[in-house]
Amino acid sequence: MLQKINLAFLVQNLFYFIPISLVLGSLIINITLVIFIFLSGIYIVKNNIKINYNFHNIFLFLFFLFIIFSSLINIKVIGYENFIKSILLLKFFLIYIFLETLLIHKKIQLKIFFIICLSLIIFVSLDSILQFHTGKNILGFPLHDGRVGSIFGSEAIAGAFIQKFFIFSLACVYILTNKENLKINYYEIFFLLITLYATFVASNRMSFLIVAFSILIIFFSFNRYKKNLFIIFLILLPIFFYMFNSNNIINSKYNDLKHKISSAVNIFYQGNKEMNLSPDNYGRIYYTTLKSFEDNIFIGNGLKSFRYKCPKLSKDEKILCSTHPHNYHLEVLHDGGLIGFILLSLFVFSVLITKIKIILKHSLNQYDKIVFSLILLNFLIEVFPLKSTGSLFSTWTGTILWISLSMMGFINKNNYDTKNNN
Repeated sequence: MLQKINLAFLVQNLFYFIPISLVLGSLIINITLVIFIFLSGIYIVKNNIKINYNFHNIFLFLFFLFIIFSSLINIKVIGYENFIKSILLLKFFLIYIFLETLLIHKKIQLKIFFIICLSLIIFVSLDSILQFHTGKNILGFPLHDGRVGSIFGSEAIAGAFIQKFFIFSLACVYILTNKENLKINYYEIFFLLITLYATFVASNRMSFLIVAFSILIIFFSFNRYKKNLFIIFLILLPIFFYMFNSNNIINSKYNDLKHKISSAVNIFYQGNKEMNLSPDNYGRIYYTTLKSFEDNIFIGNGLKSFRYKCPKLSKDEKILCSTHPHNYHLEVLHDGGLIGFILLSLFVFSVLITKIKIILKHSLNQYDKIVFSLILLNFLIEVFPLKSTGSLFSTWTGTILWISLSMMGFINKNNYDTKNNN
């Protein structure tokens, strides 16, 4: 009995540690994931916990198998090391399956995970604001080439980190304060003020746009948030306007973003060859990805193949190479071809349809409805096709994405059937 309790304790706390590991670096993340997968598998087997081998999980498994197959076919291009890495991608499948199973059987408490996310987001937000205004963060790290990195040092991913866990943290604020029946929730206002302001001054502009877009969706979707969000807009809009007009770094950063968006649209729809294309223009990378994709439309080019195939493309002024396509959808198309893209799409749509049916057929209480809606919104924003992203197959980004998807196991048919039967 003691061994079972200790094993359950270890599995739970390894899961709660994952957000912290994302701050500590790739090595810690990989060690945490490997131990979590290993102990979760043992725990599930020892306790005879049933894993749902449903059709959408089969689609996901087939997708990862196909990435391995495509990488094997293209091993001369991507190399033996990347072929091995394609096999190791199965860790994401196991993370999804084990987390979904543990959530369905209520072996993990999302509340604790959300509290850790909220604590980290508040710290990183305040630290980023401090670094932007004083030149150093709480640990004494200076700005790196004028960029806000917070505790991530030279990696300017503070804004991305805030954005990735923003909605989980907002769900936590709701969970902690929903019983107080506050007309004006000062906790929510404080949280939203510092996260929105931190992403505004951080170096990743797309993170700010995503957080702002998320807040707009929440404003129009949930009546309970409207008063608080209206107060936030009244406070921050004049501040943003003032900083845009008075701070050269902010002005240059967001004017450059406007130019890049305009350039990307022109590349795809106007074919304008006279424009000034900046060296980090995502539109050019997307164009290059589609050109490279044409070589292996059905089976793809294998894992991490973009960095190897791009230099071999016939050059024109639109071609721009990078380590990856900077868009989940284009990356799956390029590396896994149409077959891999269809398999992953079938998985995603089947999950979404299943969850929507549960919502329509079962009467969810307000608490479950709001928490699940926020989890669903987080996933939909994460996979929104018209935004730049990290690599789907990287440790940092992949871990966050597959955890986000497995969170939708929070709402499942078995739990609501049980409630109704009772």
